[in-house]
Amino acid sequence: MKLVDAIIMRYIQVCESIRSNGFRTFFREYIFLNRRAVIVMKNLDDIEDKTDHLNRLQIGLLELTPEILRNDIYHFEFKNRYLKARDYIKKSYKGHVIVKGNTIIGDTWYFAPRESPRGSYHNDLNWLGIRLPEDAVYAFDIFVTPSARGNNLSAVFQNNAMFLLNKKGYKKAFSFIWADNVAARWNAKVINKWKESSTLKVSRFLMWRVAGKPQDKGQHEKP
Repeated sequence: MKLVDAIIMRYIQVCESIRSNGFRTFFREYIFLNRRAVIVMKNLDDIEDKTDHLNRLQIGLLELTPEILRNDIYHFEFKNRYLKARDYIKKSYKGHVIVKGNTIIGDTWYFAPRESPRGSYHNDLNWLGIRLPEDAVYAFDIFVTPSARGNNLSAVFQNNAMFLLNKKGYKKAFSFIWADNVAARWNAKVINKWKESSTLKVSRFLMWRVAGKPQDKGQHEKP
């Protein structure tokens, strides 16, 4: 992504974040010191298909391909999510979306070495200290439009995106959750049974981030 495009995307992201969640949430997400990240792992062989739940809500789940992104059939409710999707696809990341009618109301992403060009990488793996096996993916940046949240949609979306990855032959998924994000942690740990493995402290000021070394979760008190 060119520098100018990156600045524009970041500006739109900031504006939409403040518009949707207010200044307090914005500062919590983009300016913090020693925030604790929890690295999680999921065995994909034990996932049950919950498509019926999505069908009851009249929501579809699709793999987001470059062709879908280019055509005019579906549109993102938030401009920032469209710009992120375009950037992620350029980086050879893969994504899934949930759609209501013609509107994309949620998206989630993953990086898989075996589906990516040789030499491509995801920078999160460095500061998280994750080494991906050949049959694993790194899952990141799940988002559901605020107006569509509820009815357990976020958890089912995460579950069925991982179900589709298992159908592709993947056995494990790695990700991370902020320890103070109660809803995300509940969805991952309690509902979808992700296993918490280690934690690390992270400091961030807008685009700049510094992370400590991951430590086994047994070395920390339970939250």
